[in-house]
Amino acid sequence: MSAVIEAKRAMAELGTKARQVVNDESLTNAEKKTRLDAYQEELKGYSETIAVHEQAQRLLSGGDAAPEATAPTVERRSFAQQVVESDGYKSMISKGVQGVQIEVKAAATIDEGIIPTFSGGAGLAGQLVAPQLLPGIVPLKFQPLTIADLLAQGTTSSSSISYVIEAAFQDLTGAVLEKGAIPQLDLTLARRQDNVGKIANIAKPTVEMFQDAEQFQAYLQNRMVFGIQRKEESALLNGNGTAPNVLGILNRSGLATPVVTAAGLTAVKAMEGIFNQITALRAVSFVEPDAIVIHPTDWQTIRLGKDSQGQYYAGGPFTGAYGNPGPANVANLWGVKTVITTAIAQGTVLVGGFQESGQVFRRNGITLDMTNSNNNDFETDLVTLKAEERLALAVYRPAGFGTVTLTA
Repeated sequence: MSAVIEAKRAMAELGTKARQVVNDESLTNAEKKTRLDAYQEELKGYSETIAVHEQAQRLLSGGDAAPEATAPTVERRSFAQQVVESDGYKSMISKGVQGVQIEVKAAATIDEGIIPTFSGGAGLAGQLVAPQLLPGIVPLKFQPLTIADLLAQGTTSSSSISYVIEAAFQDLTGAVLEKGAIPQLDLTLARRQDNVGKIANIAKPTVEMFQDAEQFQAYLQNRMVFGIQRKEESALLNGNGTAPNVLGILNRSGLATPVVTAAGLTAVKAMEGIFNQITALRAVSFVEPDAIVIHPTDWQTIRLGKDSQGQYYAGGPFTGAYGNPGPANVANLWGVKTVITTAIAQGTVLVGGFQESGQVFRRNGITLDMTNSNNNDFETDLVTLKAEERLALAVYRPAGFGTVTLTA
């Protein structure tokens, strides 16, 4: 067995011994420190052996080998990268800490860049042809996140959001004769409260995956972070309000009177039903709609609508409406932005003044707890990860939202 292989095996054994020392409740802190210091000295010797071998590789491969491929610099740091670069993560890996909590700011999303890494498998002769390294990880595809961006944003340090609304206003203001009775103006206020709900998930990667930073980044982003964000997307619309769920827009009382289209759905009936709700919000609620949320299948019905001449209302595949120059209309209906998403059920359309009528409050960003002492994780070489976020939805003007039911 070569010295390098033996050094790597010994380092792995030292890691196991270190975890056992940390988890041994019969030892005092002083005894633990003494043993860990001894392991550290051994580890230093093995590291020097490996370093000498790597230096020899570089010298021997420096003649004819092609230059080593280097990854481009990516400035942005993703959610997962912030985790693996955190002190808590490094402590978990190097010292075998039983549990650690890491908080990552809410702004970190999967859209941010991942700094790529490269690990070569060349022997002493080096790589004859260095592969071209492409940055990042090819992510899985998911439903785009859109609903939260429609609403106003805020933060909170409380477990609930309380606010006062004007519930009723009776305005009897009028002309008054001399010495006549002056009509009264009645104003009714009401206090509302929305609780901060929680969205969370857990995962159990193996220790090998946990120690591989690149795999760990992909695992977190494609599974845990997006899982929370997708659940949030649905909760903002459909949450039932039963603790710990938020109460979604569609389940609020006081929404504008629903519009129901006549049976036998057509593009014209759908478009006219949506315009009727737009008009109701303007004329009754005095709210200017800024978005229409619609299921892709329902949007298809509208988008493929034709007149009696067989021409598409919104324009054909290559031109604007009725042959006019320009692209076909794919972004709005009746001058209002259209958001096409599966977060809303087919057959239901939501029209609203989202920015002025509702607001999302976040208790904190997405937090991540990690431990290797949950259940039998230590025995089975698993690490338990728990990701969660807390948020509340305040709907100041329920009447600023209205639904349209598209009757088949």
